Amino acid sequence: MDYKLRGSFGFRINQAANKVHAMFSREIEAYGIAPEQFAAMMIISEDSEAKQSTIAQILGKGKPTVSRTLDALEKKGLVSRDALETDRRAKRICLTAEGKAVLNSVTPYAKAFNSAIRERLEPQEAEIFFKVLETILETAEQYDTKGEKENEK
Repeated sequence: MDYKLRGSFGFRINQAANKVHAMFSREIEAYGIAPEQFAAMMIISEDSEAKQSTIAQILGKGKPTVSRTLDALEKKGLVSRDALETDRRAKRICLTAEGKAVLNSVTPYAKAFNSAIRERLEPQEAEIFFKVLETILETAEQYDTKGEKENEK
């Protein structure tokens, strides 16, 4: 058998993601939000027309998962969901004043960690890293759950 777990892209990416997630969770737990909630709040702050489907697409999560995230944020008073005049079924999601304050308090932790990683990389290494990640994402999107390429079915 030639396959080694530690040589698996998925395993190593997941290992790194788990460590980053755990560290960031510890840093922001005092603010009462989780990393996924922070990410959703960042998307909302960057897109004044943010809808649940947009957030789900950007996060690569299912709509039910994003709905639970938004429910939790709304319950905490950090976001509001208002029906659009053009489509009463669709909701515009906005940060509340409290949500903006929490986001402004938490964002420096994300910036600091991102900066700490960038400082250890040469500028071209960071560029290559993101290019490699994009290639991995594109490749993963070509495969279905059975591990077959979509276009080879």
